[in-house]
Amino acid sequence: MENQDHYQGKGALDAFLNLFSLITLGWMSIATGMILFQIIDKLFSPEKIYYYNEFSQVGLKIGIASALIVTPIFLLVIGFLHKHYKNNVLNHQSGVYRWLTYLVLLAAALNIIGRLIQLIFQFLDGSYTLASILKILVVLLIASGIFGYYWYDLKRMDYNQKSQVSKIFFVAVVVIIIASIVGGFFLIDSPQITRMKKRDQERVMHLNNIRNIITSDYINTQVLPTDLSEPKFSSNIDPKTNQPYEYQLIDATKYGLCATFELPDEDPQKNGYNTPYPLGGENWDYHKDGRQCFEPAVSGLDVKPLTTDVQIIR
Repeated sequence: MENQDHYQGKGALDAFLNLFSLITLGWMSIATGMILFQIIDKLFSPEKIYYYNEFSQVGLKIGIASALIVTPIFLLVIGFLHKHYKNNVLNHQSGVYRWLTYLVLLAAALNIIGRLIQLIFQFLDGSYTLASILKILVVLLIASGIFGYYWYDLKRMDYNQKSQVSKIFFVAVVVIIIASIVGGFFLIDSPQITRMKKRDQERVMHLNNIRNIITSDYINTQVLPTDLSEPKFSSNIDPKTNQPYEYQLIDATKYGLCATFELPDEDPQKNGYNTPYPLGGENWDYHKDGRQCFEPAVSGLDVKPLTTDVQIIR
């Protein structure tokens, strides 16, 4: 009765700390998995064989940002919670703690079972890659670590004595996350490179928009514009210079369209960005850096690069 009176009124704090620690644990695990997935895709997926084996700069950056913020929060909350258990402020055998812990164990166990089924299926189906197998092993490692630690913590009776298992678990967590973040930093683009790539992607999108407008008008009028001064072209301007793209009327069915790119285009399967629809469809030759000119023909969808000395009519 005395113990019940001692813990009375602290159920809300108990629920808050336990729930907060479990949410940050899940978030931290997902962030670490995202980082490791992108590292695996970058190093072990030279070709895009499966849709889910595609390196993503965005995914990597989200994972790193989440891990940098959530990991210290999780460690602080779990340390605060264990301190309250040690000082007998909260009861680590409370119903709230046990229910939430069993919920974590259930989620981890189901994750392990699901990934084992996926791994065996891929082997039997013959549709596996080294990257996909490594990803499954990463998830198994994370889920098994969480399951093992919380199963141990559920059976733990005395928080007054330091636990070597807890020390090993938290040191392993910190080491794995720091190593993942450091590895991720070697693969992400700098903010400057990212801005340059995004501006080049905008240019490709603008050139597509211009080409679509011209093609659509030609279908109705059978006439190509003499320049890009009409209002319908006004939103398609260079994102850095805020100047219109260069345009040349070549003949009745051909025109020249030029843009100055900041970086050479990479293979869209490896650059980690969602490349806009390529100019001219599947026959588009990816642009180099610097001034590039193309010769779309309204009679077809092919795009043929011009020499960079083409004279432009403004």
